[in-house]
Amino acid sequence: MEQQLTKNYVVFSQTMAGYMMLNGCRLIKAAPHRKQPTKNVYYFPDTEYVREFANNYIELRKNA
Repeated sequence: MEQQLTKNYVVFSQTMAGYMMLNGCRLIKAAPHRKQPTKNVYYFPDTEYVREFANNYIELRKNA
């Protein structure tokens, strides 16, 4: 049986992860950052929907 590797969209910002979850993006998991254990890394499925909201968040931050 072959194991399929699925790509994740990785987010390092807690506020970005929160924005994405509030807009319906499904969080796969959160884990401590390897180099900074006091921070978390957030994993989302790498889909067009997730990328759309990630790009929306980045644009909102640029225009703020």
